[in-house]
Amino acid sequence: MSNPLISLITVTFNAEQLLAQTWQSAINQTYQNFELILVDGGSKDNTLQVAKQFDDKIGTLISEPDKGIYDAMNKGIKAAKGEWVYFLNAGDSFYNNEVLASIFENKNLEDFELIYGKVQTVNEPTGINYINGKQVAFSDFFSHYPICHQATFTNINAFEKIGFYNINYKLVSDNTWFALFFKNQANKAIFIDKIFAFYDIQGATYQKRMEGYKEYIHFGWNNFPLPVAIKNWIMYPIIWLKVKLIRTFTNTALFKLYRKLKFGNKVAE
Repeated sequence: MSNPLISLITVTFNAEQLLAQTWQSAINQTYQNFELILVDGGSKDNTLQVAKQFDDKIGTLISEPDKGIYDAMNKGIKAAKGEWVYFLNAGDSFYNNEVLASIFENKNLEDFELIYGKVQTVNEPTGINYINGKQVAFSDFFSHYPICHQATFTNINAFEKIGFYNINYKLVSDNTWFALFFKNQANKAIFIDKIFAFYDIQGATYQKRMEGYKEYIHFGWNNFPLPVAIKNWIMYPIIWLKVKLIRTFTNTALFKLYRKLKFGNKVAE
């Protein structure tokens, strides 16, 4: 369908300081065929009052306790009226006002169920923010998370085929979902070489890196080739040491220089 309805799902909890800026980046889009969906975990601050400023664009507003972020995201998917869904969570924002138009306006996307692109990081601990995202294959998921959620638009039909997010994984359910998608229907994904959003790198997965890695190891036993799953299990203490070293030296000039050299022309201006 040309110019489809897009469901922009926002998951919040006590996000009154972030929601208005996040949703304003949607309101400013030149492509206006979208609905806003708020799934709030029962905020005690003024999140819902802030949301009311955008009443004319809100398709669904849910405010109730949930079983974690992926449970809330599943609620948003089930409430979506759009053909495509995108998670624009509190603190996120679109890269510019043309993002939706550049992807959906007068485009034929009938052969695809996942659109993915690039993000620009913000809040990088070293101060060296960078642009991340490239075309990937299933094998790229064996050792890391190659796709950022903020760089993806998913056709609603894909959730019927792959399923919803597994709420037993508290930190990496989105990454495991993408892995399953590429394992089962990689031909339904299309990479667009554009920056979709600004991505706050210091989210829950960053803060709890090793807990997330344990979940990913568990997922790998059932979904990756056995040698890959064994390798990931063996690598756990090495990854733990690497994370420990990175967080010890993050604020040093030498580490910042290393980051600049590592990302090269991907470093954000």
